[in-house]
Amino acid sequence: MLRTNKPSPSHSLPNWKILVPYWVSEEKWKAWGLLGLIIGLSLLYVRTAVWFGIWDQKFFDAFFAFHIGAALGMLPLYIAMSALSAGVYVLQTYLTQILSMRWRLWNTNIYLQHYLQNTTYYRLEHDARIRADNPDQRIADDLAQMTTLVLRLGLDAIQAVMTLLSFSIVLWNIGGALPVPFGGHVYHVPGYLFFGTVIISILVSLFMEKVGSPLVNADYQQQHYDADLRASLLDLRRDAEQVAFYKGEDAEHLRFSTHLAHIAKNWRKVVRYTWRANFVGTFYNQTASVILWVLLVPKLLDHTLTVGTYARINAAFMQVRRSLQWFMDNYTDLATLRATLQRLAEFEGVMQQMPSQGILCKPTHNLTVSTHNLVLNLPSGQSLLDVGDLTFKAGERWAISGASGSGKSTFLRSLAGLWPYGSGEVCLNSAKSMFIPQQSYVPSGSLRQALAYPLPPEQHDLQAYVAALHAVNLGNYVPHLDNEQVWSNILSGGEQQRLALARAFLVRPSILFLDEATSAMDAENERWLYGALLMHLPHCTLISITHHEALNAYHQKQIILQNGKAFF
Repeated sequence: MLRTNKPSPSHSLPNWKILVPYWVSEEKWKAWGLLGLIIGLSLLYVRTAVWFGIWDQKFFDAFFAFHIGAALGMLPLYIAMSALSAGVYVLQTYLTQILSMRWRLWNTNIYLQHYLQNTTYYRLEHDARIRADNPDQRIADDLAQMTTLVLRLGLDAIQAVMTLLSFSIVLWNIGGALPVPFGGHVYHVPGYLFFGTVIISILVSLFMEKVGSPLVNADYQQQHYDADLRASLLDLRRDAEQVAFYKGEDAEHLRFSTHLAHIAKNWRKVVRYTWRANFVGTFYNQTASVILWVLLVPKLLDHTLTVGTYARINAAFMQVRRSLQWFMDNYTDLATLRATLQRLAEFEGVMQQMPSQGILCKPTHNLTVSTHNLVLNLPSGQSLLDVGDLTFKAGERWAISGASGSGKSTFLRSLAGLWPYGSGEVCLNSAKSMFIPQQSYVPSGSLRQALAYPLPPEQHDLQAYVAALHAVNLGNYVPHLDNEQVWSNILSGGEQQRLALARAFLVRPSILFLDEATSAMDAENERWLYGALLMHLPHCTLISITHHEALNAYHQKQIILQNGKAFF
């Protein structure tokens, strides 16, 4: 897997473009409807909070005036409103979770489509010019985190604005004006409680951004290093047998330790910057009441502050302050979101890059495979193989041989449209063609599913599966067709290659490419397989890459790759 510290910024999209597509998609009306309902519930929740402020003033004025009967008579309505407020909050949370999951599923489906189109998944792993570390994390984790954080922070911001508007009026009206004597005149400052709260909150927010801004890059790097460790663990799980044979436990532990060292080093940065941001936010929360007490001194000296009035002013002050400090309270989550959006924007930009058109692949409807002026290069631009003009006629059988590194597999990749480096033209009827690589892919699930891949298992009947297994000398697995196992761990390398060839007997292609597809088999099974191919697919165009001279007997013509040339 390709891993880099940071993808090239030239391929990044603006972050906002990651957020927009869902809201203008085919699901837009349901999405906007749910969002509108959630915002409506937020407004209702804020209105209940305003009602509680009014109720507090009436209750405490009655309570401390010793009107106990009147005060207690207000409690049933308080309980009913509390139940309503709790119900609104729970329903709002439930609908937000539904909207978050719908958005995540839609985004994930779109990203998977982009990831699988134009063999993007292949290019990300093999094209050195494309940089995108750990695509699995970006699709599985980053998208989920993005939708959750955007909705939570966005809806909290909307609610904060509504709360600010609602309680600012209360704070403005109840707070009254502050008389300020100056130059022999007394000036009255209206809404001084509101203005004092706003000014303090803005100053603290600016200071928060100053001390916490490095947290964004630290979070970005932390996600990258965590993903690297997970990818290495997946590598070990996938290649467990090879590591065990090599006794590579110490080497793997060293590799994991290196990842952990990066995680620990960067985590110290995250902790340091998070500590700064949290200290500023917590200190402000702890001392905010002091600001209110200072601001209320003039009203206290004027003897216009009652217990009920103080309760309502305090409630309004707290609501306004919390609304204004939304940025501070959510700073660490905002930093995580900005880092996540940056990773997704970079990944989206990379996926939108069109594959190189160095080698032109032209579809054809006949069964002839041909190349014209085909030259294969390495990714660095260095020439690897000059194929030139070559024609494989329908029904012909060709063997391709050459030393390791001469370009045999690369030649087949160019015919499949997977190798963009070079120039020239390839003409192929891809609908009638089938490529079988040296290392077979055996997905988990039932043996029937693995045998039918990439088609659905119901594409063929039981008789076809039985015949295909017998044709590749795997008849002993017929009773296990519907057993679900990790077949890549059960089948030997040679058996996996035979399973791959069994797919050819199911699909019956007109053109079959084998890239050392029998290299893990013993000589007897290898002869069996080629004999079965000639028997069951007698008119198939067969193009094989092989190191075994004995297999030349099953082919009519031969191509030898040597010194950067194709001799035939």
